[in-house]
Amino acid sequence: MAVALFENRPPRVAEMKGFEPMYDATFRECLQRPFYLFARGRGRSCRKEIWVFFIVLSIVEQGLSKVCGGGSWALIPLVFDLIMVVPEYALEVRRLHDLLLPGWLTLIPYGLMAIATIGLVKSRMLTIGGGPLLLVVIPLLVAIVIQLVIMCTPSRHRRLSFDNGAIDNGVIDNGTIGAGVNQSGTTRP
Repeated sequence: MAVALFENRPPRVAEMKGFEPMYDATFRECLQRPFYLFARGRGRSCRKEIWVFFIVLSIVEQGLSKVCGGGSWALIPLVFDLIMVVPEYALEVRRLHDLLLPGWLTLIPYGLMAIATIGLVKSRMLTIGGGPLLLVVIPLLVAIVIQLVIMCTPSRHRRLSFDNGAIDNGVIDNGTIGAGVNQSGTTRP
C-alpha cells in the first residue's frame, strides 16, 4: 500500500469521482480527490486519503501563516482556511461513512472547536489571568481526540475478497454483489 502512494501513473479521474474508497491511491490522487468530490458527502474515503490530505493541508496552512503572518497579508491564511473547510468537511463525512457512521457526527468536533474558540475569546476579554482557560482547553482537546479517532479507526465497511472464485464477506441481493450490508441496513456475516 505504501508503494502505491508514490507510484508515478496518470490520475484515474473516473475512480476519483466515484464513491468507493481508493485504497491504492497515489499521493497526487489523495490530494486531488477531495476537490473532485468538493461538496459531496456521499461515498466513502479510506484512512490514506484523509491522512495525506490533512498532513499536506496543515503544512500548507503553516507555511502560509509563516509567510503571510503580519499586516494585511494575514488575511490570506484565513481565506485559505475558509475555502478548505468544505473539502475537509466532505472528506470527514465520507470517512465516517467508511466507518458505517452517519456523516452528521462530523459536526461534533467542529461544534466543540467553535465552543472553544468562543470561550477563548470571551475568557481573554473577561480575565487576564487565564483562570477559565481550562474550560476552553477541554472542548478543544475532546475535538482533537474525536478527529484523531475518526482518522485512525480501520474501515468497518466490508470489502469483497475473492479467493479461488468464491466471494467472502459479500451479500448478493437481486443479482448484485453487496458489501456486507443488506437492504434493511443491517450487517450480515
